[in-house]
Amino acid sequence: MIEKFIESEANAKFKRWKKLARDARAVRKERATLMEGIHLMQVALESGCRVNAVLIDADRATREARELALELCRKSGADLFALSPALYDQLSPVEHGVGVMCEAAVPPAPADDAWKSADALYLDGVQDAGNAGTLIRTAVAAGVRVVAASPVAATLWSPKVMRAGMGAHFGAVFIENITPEAFRRVYRGRIYAADARGGEDLFLAADDVAEGPVCWLMGAEGPGVSDAGLEAADRRFYIPIEAACESLNVGAAAAVCLFDTRRRRFARRGS
Repeated sequence: MIEKFIESEANAKFKRWKKLARDARAVRKERATLMEGIHLMQVALESGCRVNAVLIDADRATREARELALELCRKSGADLFALSPALYDQLSPVEHGVGVMCEAAVPPAPADDAWKSADALYLDGVQDAGNAGTLIRTAVAAGVRVVAASPVAATLWSPKVMRAGMGAHFGAVFIENITPEAFRRVYRGRIYAADARGGEDLFLAADDVAEGPVCWLMGAEGPGVSDAGLEAADRRFYIPIEAACESLNVGAAAAVCLFDTRRRRFARRGS
C-alpha cells in the first residue's frame, strides 16, 4: 500500500474520479464507480469486489474512516490516496461525509442465461438516482436478484444510485441498456406492468399471478410505464389506493408489487 497526496485538479487520477462522480457515461465506459461512506466501504470489504483505489479526505476523514481505508487497502492491495478537502468535496455526493470512498470495478453482466428464468424487476425509464437505488434495494429485500433497466433509465452503478441502494447492488445482477421489446424477447417468465392508470386490481387477482418467474415493470414517476413497456407486458395491474391520495412513489409501488408476489408464494407453501 502506498499513500499519495493529491491537491491539484490537473492530476490525471483526480480527473478520472471526477468523471466517474459526475458522468454516468464514464461509469459505463470505464466499468468503474465510486463508493462513498462507511457502510458502502464495509460492503466493499465483505463483497470481495475489485477495488482499484481508496480515497480519503486528507484533513477531515474520521478515525473510523481512516482505519477502514487502511483495512480495505490491505485486503485489496489498492493504493491509498489522500485528497485535499477541496478536491474531495468535488467527488463526494454528500456535503458532510466521513471522508472516505473507493473506486471499485463494476462487475460484468451475467455471462449465462440463468437470469432469463429468474424473478426480475425492470426499470422503464426511471431516471432519478434515488428512486433507482431504492428500487434495487427493495428488489433484493424481496428476494429478486435480477434488475434490468431501459436505455433511458439511470445508470445503475453510478455513485448516487449506489448510495441510495445502500449496498444492495452486490446482491443482484444487472441487465442495463435493454429495451422493453428486447427484454420481452429473451425473458422466459411473465411480465407485469404496474400502472396507476388502469388494468386489473392487484389485490383481487388470483394467486396464480405469482407462479413461475415474474418480472415487475415499473415506470418513471410522472410519465409512468412507457407504451413500449405496456406492449411488452403480459398483464397490467394497479394498486387500489384511497381516493385522497393521487399516486404512490415508484419505490413504494414496487415494494407493494414485489412483496405481494412474495406473500402469495409463502401462503401457498403453507397451505
